[in-house]
Amino acid sequence: MSDNALWIILQKLRTPLLVIIITYSIAILGMVLIPGLDDDGNVYHLSFFDAFYFVSYMASTIGFGESPYAFTYTQKLWVSFCIYLTVVGWFYGVGALVSAVTDRTLKFELMRSSFRKKVRDIKSDFVIVLGYSYVNSEIIKKFHDVEIEVVFIEKDEEKVNHFLLEESSRDVPIMVGDGVISETLEDAGIRKRNCKAIVSLFKDEEKNLRISILTKFLNPKVKVMAKATFDATMKSIKDTDIATVINPFEVFAKRVDISLTSPHVLLLENWIYQNADLNSKVCTLPTGKYVICGYGRLGKELQRKFDKHNIEYVFIDEKRTASREMIQSQQFIHDNPDDKEVLLKAGIKEASCLIIGTKNDIKNLSIMITAKKLNPDIYLVSRENTIQEISIFKVADIDWIFMIERILINKTSLALTKPLRHRLLMHILTKDEAWAETLVRLLIKRIGGNPLIMSLKINEEESYAIYHEILEGKEVNIDVLRVSLSNREEKNVAVPLMLDRDGENILLPRNVKLKINDHLLFACNSESKEEIELIASNIYELHYAKYGKEKEVPLLRRILGHN
Repeated sequence: MSDNALWIILQKLRTPLLVIIITYSIAILGMVLIPGLDDDGNVYHLSFFDAFYFVSYMASTIGFGESPYAFTYTQKLWVSFCIYLTVVGWFYGVGALVSAVTDRTLKFELMRSSFRKKVRDIKSDFVIVLGYSYVNSEIIKKFHDVEIEVVFIEKDEEKVNHFLLEESSRDVPIMVGDGVISETLEDAGIRKRNCKAIVSLFKDEEKNLRISILTKFLNPKVKVMAKATFDATMKSIKDTDIATVINPFEVFAKRVDISLTSPHVLLLENWIYQNADLNSKVCTLPTGKYVICGYGRLGKELQRKFDKHNIEYVFIDEKRTASREMIQSQQFIHDNPDDKEVLLKAGIKEASCLIIGTKNDIKNLSIMITAKKLNPDIYLVSRENTIQEISIFKVADIDWIFMIERILINKTSLALTKPLRHRLLMHILTKDEAWAETLVRLLIKRIGGNPLIMSLKINEEESYAIYHEILEGKEVNIDVLRVSLSNREEKNVAVPLMLDRDGENILLPRNVKLKINDHLLFACNSESKEEIELIASNIYELHYAKYGKEKEVPLLRRILGHN
């Protein structure tokens, strides 16, 4: 029990304990002073112990014997008085005890003490997640998949109860508290060496900024994943130098940008996020006029991309307004986009693409139905806001559905659970269409439409054989990991995607001499994954892959029957 909890109990029970002590003292003193008669008629006085013993069971029960001898009428009169005196004291004490046990402050301190102990007991790397939401719940599941511990903080006790009912809550230290207070973050272990990151995706972006600043002072080695969609907040968070800003609107706008010029890059991104396989339809946005419903943060991000590609566009928004220049050039209509006449005014019939980005899912679906009637061939892109409506969007005839929640889940979980894969994605997003299309075709031809992505680190735990081979001064080329163990003259189907060496990344490495602590990413199938792991860890498989012959087994091992 924490010092605070003990202090609260003492404060709450101080007066009741004094009342009980005083009533007991009066009763005991009276029993000692009042004379009694023994069986022979001699006068006697109870000892303090006998009086204490009698009063103890008299005060807590009804129906008792007179000890050690039958009482005189004077003693019985005093006992009658003491019964009511001590009962009042006990009632008061029990009431105070119940009040203390149910006290919210005490419950909080007891929970806080238990929470601190659980956090102290975490020995492996862990991440602090702030606030209950569908997004954070899914992110926690991703952490569990790769065995990363999670510490969870939520201010609303009712939301904590919802979280406790979910599978993702297993073995998670949970604290009911305000995550934007430094004391709460310290309780959550932010100062510990094995605290690697903090996830702050509050809708109130000022909270995300506050968390970034607090973390900067409490433990600058902790990485912060913070949501920000306003330019001022984004800049302030980035200035902390420890926070990664996630702007889902910017992410989607960038995907639109990529789709206009390099759709196979977008296909690779979806494959890395495991949202689609490489045989999926390439998302290529059409050329021509674009009509966009909604001119909020998302609309402004899209406008930058459209201006970059000199695309003709018209925004429709009934709540917000645009610059005078946009209105005069008929690039903005201040009206309800869920209106047939407004869509016609925006030129929906000659438009090639309609992007629906309002916050209301039903409204988005209604706009989509109206637009399809006016222009059956239009390319539809729609925003989905709530996970509950996912079935409706999936069955609707929509070419591209994007979800802000899904973007947050993918970006946050990939960056924290699979950082090497995240760095690979960052490099891929800088490539052109020709490079991406060539890689997609190569992967499909060698492996198939849905290759696995495996990582391998050259250390003693993951690559025992290669690690000791390098320690002995022998060279090991990356290509040795691509040898087929069933036939050395052939290659397995694995494709080296990236090599990370001291923070320097090499894409599609070939003929590279491996070094200790190199970190590799391969695209492969399950069979080639198993072969790579065997070559890396088994000295006999490595010897065969390098030299094409079996490594001789020492005589003692042959005698003992080992291979």
